[in-house]
Amino acid sequence: MIWQRALKYPILIVGVVLFALFLSDPNTKRWWEKSKRRFIPSTCDAIVDRTAPKSPDSWTLDCPGTQLLIITVEHDPAARSLNVLRSNMYKELANSYKKLAHISNPETMEYLKNVEIIIKHPRISVRSKTDGQAVTELLKKKDQKSIAQHLKLTVKVQENLTEQN
Repeated sequence: MIWQRALKYPILIVGVVLFALFLSDPNTKRWWEKSKRRFIPSTCDAIVDRTAPKSPDSWTLDCPGTQLLIITVEHDPAARSLNVLRSNMYKELANSYKKLAHISNPETMEYLKNVEIIIKHPRISVRSKTDGQAVTELLKKKDQKSIAQHLKLTVKVQENLTEQN
């Protein structure tokens, strides 16, 4: 009885099936979050919109809130010793901050409160935190020593060993 009445409206059945597929898709959750935040002014979203086309392919940009930017960088090179790997990851971290300073809008970056860059490798991961104003200051630094000194003063770093060989 129900099926006979339902088959009179095949477009309605197709619509219900497609809506069920839409709800079961894993990307739907991200779409809902994006559409909820569409009319909320967000410094992080403005920076992501500006830097995403210019960013390297190994970067993943994410905005869990309006004042937090998380950049995840995949580090691939194989290193024999942990010390060499660690030094390469810290070089990549410094280069990532410098690259972010160059490709983002400095006026917008100054207002961002939290910037996190995570460098991931199967053996070790490095997580760093700073603010947008410190990232903008990197534009004024030209030599390696001044950049290293600035990063030492403004960036907090945490290492996590995932596998010990």
